[in-house]
Amino acid sequence: MNRFYTITSLIMPYSGDGSNMYGLRAEQLYEIQAAFHEMDANHNGYLSIGEIRQCLLRNNVRFNDSEIHRVLAQMDYNHDGRVSYDEYMYFMAQIYRGEF
Repeated sequence: MNRFYTITSLIMPYSGDGSNMYGLRAEQLYEIQAAFHEMDANHNGYLSIGEIRQCLLRNNVRFNDSEIHRVLAQMDYNHDGRVSYDEYMYFMAQIYRGEF
């Protein structure tokens, strides 16, 4: 398993098929939403590099900053330096569906 998958699977584990706009089951959507809200420490609706870093530290995941930047860059579709709820949902749904 590569390190990128390890980091993203910590943020949200893989599974899924489904029947909604994300192609996921209701309980999977709930898990993704819960994880987002847990990481969004300042509750502004976005994940920053610092919030992602803190999530990894809390879960004892070893990482370096270049790995976090790479994950953030892949989630941050509009390239504004943070991950919105919609960007996160889209990205994590791809992981759940096994597309990433």
